[in-house]
Amino acid sequence: MEAVAASAARLAAFTSASAAAESGGPSGANLPASDLWRDADPLRSLADGYLDGLAEVARLEARTAAAKVRLAAGYAQATGALVPPAASAQDRTAFGLALVAEVACVLTVSERTAGALLAESRALTTPLPLTLAALQAGTISWQHARIIVDETAGLDPAGAGPNRGTDASSATSGRNGPAYPVVGSTR
Repeated sequence: MEAVAASAARLAAFTSASAAAESGGPSGANLPASDLWRDADPLRSLADGYLDGLAEVARLEARTAAAKVRLAAGYAQATGALVPPAASAQDRTAFGLALVAEVACVLTVSERTAGALLAESRALTTPLPLTLAALQAGTISWQHARIIVDETAGLDPAGAGPNRGTDASSATSGRNGPAYPVVGSTR
């Protein structure tokens, strides 16, 4: 309610200033038209502030996801080094299951979700470092990064060509064609 009242008060001040400016009066004579409209709607400013806050939260979530990716990949690499070189296939499987279970426990997610995070972390840190960098910068979301991982998973390095390591923040959609060249296309 206060914002609406403030908006009405500013509108009243604007109308009186603009009326004075039109009649050549002193109150608005020296103000350019753009200054008369600045902060004319505090409710709009409040709404824009909330929208800007949401955008910053989205960037923060992307940066947090990138940190989680780096930590999960680092943990997987460190625990992989703990596996004895002469370990049997059964022992290696047990180490892998323990790794997934520990990550699931720490993040309080299911083992399936933890396994997917570890696989996506491996993909983002090795063949897709620029995608991880875009996630770290907050220019793409975690969901965008997961889609890129999923779409490039079955491609060999030669077939993936520009997809591997492509900076996802410069990807376009629709207007200039697909965000990433389709394998086998001439684009």
